Amino acid sequence: MELAIGKIENGIEISGLVDFDLQSILECGQCFRWTKNSHNDYTGIVAERIARAVQMENTLRLYNCDRHDFEIFWHNYFDMGTDYGQIKKKLTCDDPVMKKAADYAPGIRILRQPLFETLVSFIISANNSIPNIIRVISALSLMYGNKIIFDGREYGSFPEPSVLASREICDIRLSKAGYRCDYIKKTAAMFESNPITTEELSRLDINDARKLLMEFPGVGAKVADCVILFTGAHTEAFPVDVWVRKVMQDLYIGKETPMGEIGAYAQNKFGNLAGYAQQYLFHYIRNSNKRQGHILAAK
Repeated sequence: MELAIGKIENGIEISGLVDFDLQSILECGQCFRWTKNSHNDYTGIVAERIARAVQMENTLRLYNCDRHDFEIFWHNYFDMGTDYGQIKKKLTCDDPVMKKAADYAPGIRILRQPLFETLVSFIISANNSIPNIIRVISALSLMYGNKIIFDGREYGSFPEPSVLASREICDIRLSKAGYRCDYIKKTAAMFESNPITTEELSRLDINDARKLLMEFPGVGAKVADCVILFTGAHTEAFPVDVWVRKVMQDLYIGKETPMGEIGAYAQNKFGNLAGYAQQYLFHYIRNSNKRQGHILAAK
């Protein structure tokens, strides 16, 4: 994208956006720290930063942000350096299922999120609803993160590993994370002792990166793939849940298939674009659940 950046009161305006839809990006299940104020108007906390993002057609306004902060952080966070037009062109070539899914939300982008926060967030996500995931993460952040005041409201940054590791299980239970509280504390302690970075995961083969993450309590293959994908470590990661399993079985494989084999099939079919394919398919089938005949008609 050829972006133009201008200064506005209390923020900046980025124009020239292509293949960028804020609502699709923030509501496709990959992140949990953005609150919707109104249509295409969100407030989000990422690491120690907080910003209000408002999109108007091909223009994005970021409040509580200057040009330097955008260039060193938000540009990468929103993956603005990637040509999604080319990605969709490759994925949809001779693939009517993918064409239908990509056309449904053409402005999805995969965020580049902080590793530890993403790891704990997707541990919390296991067998959980999105509203409850958001509540638990918000509670942990308000209780144990650094306080941030923005637009007259109090928020919290995501807690550091050392802070969560030092808390008693009974304290963490105040977040209403349930049985996941033990996973959160143990994962935080392991991460504090042996921290890993997104760059380290990127240098590993994806299978080795998955194995490394699965050493953390509460992390199975699906959670590991979510962390790998939504931190930007490997774009070929293909998290498989019940929605993705259904669309892959029904429209690509043609028979009931174990979760692990579906991921391997997708990586073989879509290559290093498998993660993008997953997001288009997941967002489409989840939101078209009441009209599934629409996607089935693509076959």
